[in-house]
Amino acid sequence: MWHLRETIKWLLYPGINLHARLRRRLLPRFFGTGPAPQGLRVLDAGCGNGMLSHAAYLKGNRVRGISIKEKEIGKCRLLFNDFLGIPEVRMRFEIRNLYTLDEHDGMYDEIICSEVIEHLSDDKKVVRSFYERLNPGGVLHLNTPNAEHPDNIAHHLDEKEEGGHVRPGYTWESLRELLEGAGFEIDRTLGLGGPIRQAFNKSIINSERRFGFAAGFIIFLVAQFFVWMDPRHPRTPYCIYMRAVKQ
Repeated sequence: MWHLRETIKWLLYPGINLHARLRRRLLPRFFGTGPAPQGLRVLDAGCGNGMLSHAAYLKGNRVRGISIKEKEIGKCRLLFNDFLGIPEVRMRFEIRNLYTLDEHDGMYDEIICSEVIEHLSDDKKVVRSFYERLNPGGVLHLNTPNAEHPDNIAHHLDEKEEGGHVRPGYTWESLRELLEGAGFEIDRTLGLGGPIRQAFNKSIINSERRFGFAAGFIIFLVAQFFVWMDPRHPRTPYCIYMRAVKQ
């Protein structure tokens, strides 16, 4: 029964959220690949369901995924280490707080931080710690909601930093300022998620909340016939990505 449940989960991986699936498809194109057999040392800071950790692993890298959420880490270990049999020496998941990254964590060649920084009040401290933990020439992949998108502007904010968004996201200018202020140099940018994808994604989320997974899944299936019409470079993307280099 356990294997059947994990098999079904893997067939649907990384889930029916259309924005997450887009990030899983596009962002790994910017990930690096180190020399075999070790590859690059990669940190996935706020790993969620592990989809980008796995993408970095598939490029031959050694990946450490961290999250403050014990349940997330447990699910990642169950899926990747137990079910898929990926050894922890290649892909390891740990419970850690991003505010406490220090010299004991060692150095990394790349750091991934996707849909996380908008949850943190002291974003400057966290980005500086990313800079300090990267080797010279190391890369930070940072993805976050676009603060100029109307749905992000309307998002309820978590003033006490209890797990929700403490800010609606970042503009291109504010994200660049945050990264360059820590010493990074921006070398790639990308806007993700147009109006068609967002409209369907909202319907999936609302239907799943009201009627359960099956209702959301039906809309997800219908969406596959339409999301290809979403603009490749939306005027107001739902989220924004920057690839930043430590010189």
